[in-house]
Amino acid sequence: MVLLMLGLFGFLVVGSRHMETYLKENMVINVFLSQDITDLEVKDMQQKIETQDFLKNVTYISKAQAATDFSNELGQDFVSFLGYNPLMGSFQVKVKEDFNNVASLAQVETYLKDLPKVSEVSYQRSAYDLAQKNINTIGLILFGLASVFGIIAVVLIHNTVRLNLYAQRFIIKSMQLVGATHWFITKPFVLQSIKNGIWGWFIALLLLFGLNQALPIWIPEWSTFDHGNSLFIMYASLLGIGLLISISSSFLSTRKYLYARLEDLY
Repeated sequence: MVLLMLGLFGFLVVGSRHMETYLKENMVINVFLSQDITDLEVKDMQQKIETQDFLKNVTYISKAQAATDFSNELGQDFVSFLGYNPLMGSFQVKVKEDFNNVASLAQVETYLKDLPKVSEVSYQRSAYDLAQKNINTIGLILFGLASVFGIIAVVLIHNTVRLNLYAQRFIIKSMQLVGATHWFITKPFVLQSIKNGIWGWFIALLLLFGLNQALPIWIPEWSTFDHGNSLFIMYASLLGIGLLISISSSFLSTRKYLYARLEDLY
């Protein structure tokens, strides 16, 4: 139950991390071009942009395409009404996550402005600042929740192991009185804790795996995220955390009864 709870929190962390990446890599920088730019110059400029390390994706929007899109939004053909197309061709540039910060964005903006036949470079700074602020706030909240969940996990697992050993405190003391070594007494309890930890992790793993398969039903974007090794690391971390707490709790609790006086066991 404890590992399942930690796993659910892990999904929350992984999902938040993917959402942060998605927001950062889908912020669009609009590069508006001069009216007199030629197709050859557009192609040359696009090739220059595509060689940059900061680039995630670049899309060219021609004057004609911009007019069509705008007409669809308005619901009428404004070009026929005006008699000409006042819109400019543009590039929609998306940067990689590592470059989505104030300093790097300023450098990217400067680079794009210095390109020939660029009329204007713009992006929603206020929206970026708000998104960055929200991301930082979510990060602090998740850190606080991680601390709380970690403490709860340690306390619950430790108390479960301690109560199990409390029920066998007289057996532990009897083995000590007949001459058994500390390690001989401690070993079976530690091994049992390892076994219980693995079984608990395996059950939690099955439930979490099923949840991972079902999440796209409620959150369609979940299946589009590139999880990479995130989920594998989370599953392995759950096993490590469960075993570490179980073994340490079993070892410490057993040692407690080994060094306790006989009258203290009652």
